[in-house]
Amino acid sequence: MEEIIKNECLEIKISLKGALLTSIKDLKNNNFELLYQIEKDSWPFQDVQIFPLIGKGEYIYNNKKYEFETRHGFIRNSLFKIKERKNDSITLIFSSNEETYKVYPFNFTFLITFSLNEYTLNVKTKIINNNKDSYLYCSYGSHTGLKASSLNGKILFDKEVSLYPLFKDGLINFSNEENLKTNEIGLLKDNFKKFDTIVLKNRYSLITLDNGFNYLITYNFNGAPYLAIWSNMNKGEFVCVEPWWGVSNYTNELNNIKDIKEINIIKNEKEFSYSFSFKYLN
Repeated sequence: MEEIIKNECLEIKISLKGALLTSIKDLKNNNFELLYQIEKDSWPFQDVQIFPLIGKGEYIYNNKKYEFETRHGFIRNSLFKIKERKNDSITLIFSSNEETYKVYPFNFTFLITFSLNEYTLNVKTKIINNNKDSYLYCSYGSHTGLKASSLNGKILFDKEVSLYPLFKDGLINFSNEENLKTNEIGLLKDNFKKFDTIVLKNRYSLITLDNGFNYLITYNFNGAPYLAIWSNMNKGEFVCVEPWWGVSNYTNELNNIKDIKEINIIKNEKEFSYSFSFKYLN
């Protein structure tokens, strides 16, 4: 259930289950694999489309409690269909159904387009509210693991980095922002043992991953209010730099989905987009 798109620079593979990336190859550099390939005892995934909530996904709507079976929502396990494809782009579609209504009582359509332009991979998601008499409440994000060295890799920002610490229960503490007094974050495993997930308010114009394997990857997150940086704290040569249109669970979070911080309230439809641009240094 994989689809392939490519141009003269990149070849991309996408699984129809979850609309998830499974491969990003540099065709001009001996088919070098840029996407994380699953390693034993590390992260068992490669990519996650996050919808309709970020984090554990317990909430109340119209006085009824709902809960997702998996972290970061259910779209990651949903089977998409092909709406349109070209050699260098593909659009996938998923619509709500009787199963999704059990955990998310909204009628929606989720469209995602992957397209290539030279060494840039663009991803555009459109969420359509099909409810006649109510808004659609959701968060959205991307959780793509790119190959990166835990010893030599680092993420560079255009200004000093400030992060929100997490408590031991995984809740974000928005009341205490910590300035690291540096414009870079190394990918050493000790950093992820210390912070687990690095959560940042997205105030950066330029975010670049030096993956330690002779590539610079520039991210464009087009107005996502928050970012998260994560890797397995013990093993795995990869990093996930995640745009969040919404936030994961935090201290003193309200249970009603309407009151969750940075929740998107969609009347008709809304688009989210981000991109990865790859540059080989040798």
